[in-house]
Amino acid sequence: MRNTRSIIITDVYINRIVVHIEGENTNPNLKIKEILIRDYISNNKLIPTQIVWQGNKFFISFNLMSLNNESPIHSGDWYLVAIDQNNKYHESYPTTELIKMLKEKTFNMTNRYNVYFDKDTNNYYHAESKIDEDNLSYYLKVIYKIPPKPLKLKKRIKKAFKGKLRIIRQWGYVKIFNFFKLFNNPNGNRILFTSSSRSEIGGNEKFVYERMVERGLDKNFKISFSYKDSIKSYRSLFSKFSFTRKLAMANIVIVDDYQPEIYLVKFLDYVKVIQLWHACGAFKTVGLERIGKPGAPKFDTDVHKCYTYMTVSSELSAQHYAEAFGINEEKIVPVGIARTDIFFDESYKRKIVPKVLECFPQCKTANEVIMYAPTFRGANAKHASFPMDMIDYDLIGEYLLKTNSIMLIKMHPFVKSPLEIPEKYKDVIIDASVFREINDILFVTDILITDYSSVIYEFSLFNKPMLFYAFDRMKYEADRGFYEPYSEMVPGKIVRTSEQLVRALEKRDFEFEKVAPFVKKNFKYTDGKSTDRIIDQLIINN
Repeated sequence: MRNTRSIIITDVYINRIVVHIEGENTNPNLKIKEILIRDYISNNKLIPTQIVWQGNKFFISFNLMSLNNESPIHSGDWYLVAIDQNNKYHESYPTTELIKMLKEKTFNMTNRYNVYFDKDTNNYYHAESKIDEDNLSYYLKVIYKIPPKPLKLKKRIKKAFKGKLRIIRQWGYVKIFNFFKLFNNPNGNRILFTSSSRSEIGGNEKFVYERMVERGLDKNFKISFSYKDSIKSYRSLFSKFSFTRKLAMANIVIVDDYQPEIYLVKFLDYVKVIQLWHACGAFKTVGLERIGKPGAPKFDTDVHKCYTYMTVSSELSAQHYAEAFGINEEKIVPVGIARTDIFFDESYKRKIVPKVLECFPQCKTANEVIMYAPTFRGANAKHASFPMDMIDYDLIGEYLLKTNSIMLIKMHPFVKSPLEIPEKYKDVIIDASVFREINDILFVTDILITDYSSVIYEFSLFNKPMLFYAFDRMKYEADRGFYEPYSEMVPGKIVRTSEQLVRALEKRDFEFEKVAPFVKKNFKYTDGKSTDRIIDQLIINN
């Protein structure tokens, strides 16, 4: 999308439920074909009910409660955009005076530019005139809480039954755990590696276990494993019983992610619960840091409170997770992240690079390999999505062809929508989403393009350039939030549009000088020995 400042807004006001916008086209060479409001995340577009032109000036009005096919405009950040004869988008920019007025917080000003209709906690409608701090364009922020439809009697009964069944299952689980806990030997040597989000050992757990085997330490312990595919899946009756017994009798429990079962029980005082947290660094807000935002936990949650130790990459991360999980910072140890050791292992690099190139042979002859790895949008896995139209295949594809470069696109695993890569660019734009280990792809990547993904921490260890294509930064920050200001945190240049992205690639404008300070701030150790520190300091206490 082009950010030419041709479309100027001179006034905005909301009269009851009708939005009025006045403006003008200041560029006589710009031929406007259409004006609409657009939410870039959902890619929904709505055409205002009334658009009147008087020369180069326009007057727009639309009803908040009926523009969406006679239904209210849904939640979103709705930008007023003009489309020219070449189908290019042009955002609208308030005058300096209007920007000042919109930023005023007095009661009278609020009434003029915003509306708040609060029926109850399950049904409210807010529409606020906003200024995008990235480029000073105008948008209308709508927050619409749609009341849930009442369930039919049969579904209400089914829901109530499921709720009671869940309570009974949890009660039985805790009782079985407490029974087997009686047989836990305080001088025992049982270790349980477990996860509720993967079918087999992997990630940090795999690195720790395999290193223990290499050092012969597995012979000193009775090691068991228990895994299930995902948080949503259920264990079989036998598997549930086996897991509960192993968990209750373990002297050391090792996990690497959120795991609901372990927060329901009370471990014996001498049992160590070690959380090898999967993420590097402190990027997006999580847990209690998200209070007031969708998906935030309860204030008095017991989640994460059972850990004896939690491993992180730096003191900064320790502060972040102490706040996020509501646990004492003494429990959080900056010994490093086990899976980052591979980035310092030349033998691993020699082994993995040929395997990655075998999967993506186009990379062998490319002058440069670029990976685009954006994160998902939405509150959770169930509602995850990505606005695919924000990938400008033509603009990026032509750049790749011109420079004999390759782009691998690695969508987040939560995003299930397929990439629709045009046929003419399929040799230079490759869908790498099904490739499981993104860290392995980093070994063949020259430039990383992302937005809010924590992969920046791993990639920074390669000391290579990054670009941040943050087209919806303000919305994402409002919905999810960052531990620090985004512009101060990311180790590279921030771009908002496809044109800016390609221009940065062409000019080699990466703001690369930010990478080294980023690594220094977020990694206490860069020696490839994090796994040994975890084993020595937390498991065998050397």
